Amino acid sequence: MTFVARSVRYVLRKRVRTIVLLIILTIITASMLSTIAVSLAAQQAAGRIEKEAVGGFVLSSNMQGSMLTPRGGGMVRPADVRRIAQLPGVDSYMVRQNATADLVGANVAKVPGGDDYDATQEQQFGNAANVMGTNDSSKLNVFTSRTLGMAEGRHLKASDKYTSMIHEDLAKANGLKVGDTLTLKANAYDADNESHSTATVKTTIVGIFKGDSARKVSSRAELTANTIYTDLDTTRDLYQYKDGKEIYQDATFVLSKGVDVEKTMDAAKKLPVDWNNYQITRNDQYSSSMLHAARGVRSMMRGALIGVTVSAVLVLSLMLLLWMNDRRQEMGILVSLGVGKPSLVAQYLTEMVLIGLPSLALGWLCAQGMAQWLGATALHSVNASAAKELSSMGQVGGDLESSMSVRTLDSLTVSVDGTAMLYVALGLLAVMLVCVAVACMPMLRKSPRDLSEIR
Repeated sequence: MTFVARSVRYVLRKRVRTIVLLIILTIITASMLSTIAVSLAAQQAAGRIEKEAVGGFVLSSNMQGSMLTPRGGGMVRPADVRRIAQLPGVDSYMVRQNATADLVGANVAKVPGGDDYDATQEQQFGNAANVMGTNDSSKLNVFTSRTLGMAEGRHLKASDKYTSMIHEDLAKANGLKVGDTLTLKANAYDADNESHSTATVKTTIVGIFKGDSARKVSSRAELTANTIYTDLDTTRDLYQYKDGKEIYQDATFVLSKGVDVEKTMDAAKKLPVDWNNYQITRNDQYSSSMLHAARGVRSMMRGALIGVTVSAVLVLSLMLLLWMNDRRQEMGILVSLGVGKPSLVAQYLTEMVLIGLPSLALGWLCAQGMAQWLGATALHSVNASAAKELSSMGQVGGDLESSMSVRTLDSLTVSVDGTAMLYVALGLLAVMLVCVAVACMPMLRKSPRDLSEIR
């Protein structure tokens, strides 16, 4: 009789042991499948975040070594931006220019459920919006990170003049649509409006965007609905900048595919630019929190998988050791009849495999719901830990920029696919090999007479 035939007969004859082992292997399989599926989902999420992040770096004001504008909006000079843009490997660049402007013939959104401005603020900034001039809105971090997205129309481009993009809430509240005119008037009370300009600019709405900050705001100035994106000609005219005297909040440089970010940053630092006024950083700060969350979940799942595997080896080894001790006489008889010890080991391993195959199917069924729950629980734990760490560092504003800097993964979509099944099948086979080897070792060292002795 072959070892396969003996294995089948034993599994069918010892039904209680088979059922107990099937339950244990199903629990192990479901646990391994769930942890591996969550780990793979976190890995895919991290890869997607890295792929969507714009490869490049940001030039911004050095707050410690430079005299900032009155409101702290930045003092990046156009000449320095052009100088860095000429470096090999720089594909394009995007600049941002701040302004504060009152809406003419329209009203800004208000914070629901409260009065956020006193009488003076209401008189000075009651209908003021945050205006962000840019030469390419599609490369803004709020859009590349998908915090915001286009609802209608198109993005702003370098060739645009006197155009704007507004939030869908602002559009709905004022009955505005793509193609309509939005008039902006420079707010003379803004500290960065050093010329106290009250210039008026009529813009054509070319796009309507959607999305919002996930954090609670304290004033209408922090509302995403009150942010308006325009071309650079609009912000220049609003604040009446003189030729060569304009300033940017920052400049983002996008590199060609395959260009090393660090080497290009080092090359930029060697240019004849007064680096006491600037700082240069990688353009992945807005994705770092999300990456940290994804990697945190994956690290947690690696630890859980190690724990499940070690526990499985210990439990199965102990169980098989006890059962092998009960099969001493059976082993002694088979060895006396000429059955080789390798055939016995093959029989015991085949028994485990026969029970393990249905446990894979049952474990897959159990893991369908368990994996998604485990992923959500792990992500919640990682996010809670990050929030606790953040709270110890101080309060973060509710505006879009502040919200993006601490944005984490909102959800994790977990599916138990063929890759997870393959990993678990190989892992379960390895666990079986170790457990059978540990359980058989003491018995295989004994002679047939010792094994046949009745105790």
